[in-house]
Amino acid sequence: MRTKPGPTTRLLLAGLAAVLTGCATQPQKTGTAPVAVLSVPPDIPEPRLPQPMPAPAPAQRTIDPGPVIGAARAIEPATTLGAVVLDRTTRAELLAIEPDRQFRAASLVKLLIAIDVLSHGADDRLRDRISTMLRVSNDGIASDLWSRAGGPELVRRTSNALGLTGTHPPADPGQWGDVLLTARDVVRVYDHVLTTLPEPDRTLIVGALAGAPRVAADGFDQHFGIPAGLPGQQWAIKQGWSNSARDISLHTSGLVGADWRYVVVVLTEHPRRVAWRAAANAVTAATQALAAAF
Repeated sequence: MRTKPGPTTRLLLAGLAAVLTGCATQPQKTGTAPVAVLSVPPDIPEPRLPQPMPAPAPAQRTIDPGPVIGAARAIEPATTLGAVVLDRTTRAELLAIEPDRQFRAASLVKLLIAIDVLSHGADDRLRDRISTMLRVSNDGIASDLWSRAGGPELVRRTSNALGLTGTHPPADPGQWGDVLLTARDVVRVYDHVLTTLPEPDRTLIVGALAGAPRVAADGFDQHFGIPAGLPGQQWAIKQGWSNSARDISLHTSGLVGADWRYVVVVLTEHPRRVAWRAAANAVTAATQALAAAF
């Protein structure tokens, strides 16, 4: 005798039949089986590649003012000194000794004369005179151009145009050597020549300074300071020397190094009793103390 299946058994058999029927009617897929894709759980961060380390900033070189002052005063103890060295690549002052102290300009004012006269236009003859004035420090040409350009007004014009803060006309309008200026202002003058002047004027001035001979027009040996203290360096110089009833002024200034990277200015005053040669040696000793920075 057969027993009939109960309701639960019938439901299970019906479900099984449906599954078997579905499997039989599904088309069979052929070809390569699909590649399984692994998913990263959201709480596991993506791996990070190592980042390159930034290059360290170059160390800023500075010049200790102590040895510079000491070198000058070892030659002449009464030396008063103002100096600035500018690195034109980094725009950093590597040295600043009394940078805003005023000194009598002596022949450094010829840089201002050249810039002012050239700014008003100059024919070939006048340009040759300017080059000679700078190269051999010719006082006669400087006096003539100073008078033609208005003397004290020339100083005011160039000071305003170049942003000079410590450069002033002389008390006596005829004494261009008594123009007052600072080491920092002289650096600004050179920077102006290299960055602002039209190329022909820049070439004229720098070429004249780079061709300065040992003996100036008045017979003075102008290769003290930068030429003597920094042997082997490329230079373009404007030197200054003058005296008053109280003191003598002796200055070395110019462009130094490949592509004129550095502006070097060393201004000095000495008591009137000091011999010119001793004063020049003091300036050279101070400049020589800068050599390790170049």
